Amino acid sequence: MSNDDRFKLLFGPYKTPIFKYGDDGFCELHGSAILCGLTDARIPWPTGKKRVKGSRARFIVVCGGLAEAVRRESAQAVAYWWGVTPDTVTRWRKALRVGAVNEGTHRLRHDYWEEPWVLAARQTALEKANDPARCAKIARARTGERRPPHVVEAIAAAHRGTRHSEETRRKMSEAHKRRGTRPPKAVSPWTEQEDALVRTLPGKEVAKRTERKLRAVYDRRRALGMPDGRTKTERAKV
Repeated sequence: MSNDDRFKLLFGPYKTPIFKYGDDGFCELHGSAILCGLTDARIPWPTGKKRVKGSRARFIVVCGGLAEAVRRESAQAVAYWWGVTPDTVTRWRKALRVGAVNEGTHRLRHDYWEEPWVLAARQTALEKANDPARCAKIARARTGERRPPHVVEAIAAAHRGTRHSEETRRKMSEAHKRRGTRPPKAVSPWTEQEDALVRTLPGKEVAKRTERKLRAVYDRRRALGMPDGRTKTERAKV
């Protein structure tokens, strides 16, 4: 990428405003100002000072084309053409409530991503990520380790409320059909009458009367805050 591409203004041209020294102006950062100078940047721009007695601090008046450029152009391009530092452009963006990535920044990053050295680095990273020895080493290091609670919660929050695409659902269905798996039967909710049996009868008797699995009866007893009543032998069997 050449400098012409790197510092290209996508939404110009931007012309220097016509003004006279002493004119009133309005800066989107500092408010009302007196126009008192002109920068010597590639795109000259008026400078001003606040309407406060004794004020000498001067600043570039962010208005008109400059304000539009801050909102739409990349930070590199604005800094290059208006003769300021990238940090100054960042402060302007924050004051104008512009995000970290606007149209110009997105285009610049996209073009950087197609650079030969980036493509080569990407290919090297893919080859390293798929290296069998490296993958085996990472797997051995993670074997037996549980994920931290905050990682589990972050993963759950990222997937909560999402749905698989139709293409993914079709592939999953075909895979299950090839394996011969069948969907689980729907489990009906426990009724008050069944809960009464769970509270008063042994587990096996409840399973017989409700036609539910014995494990489900024990799980229901625990859900109701009751001991399941099983012996160690029964626990081993279920």
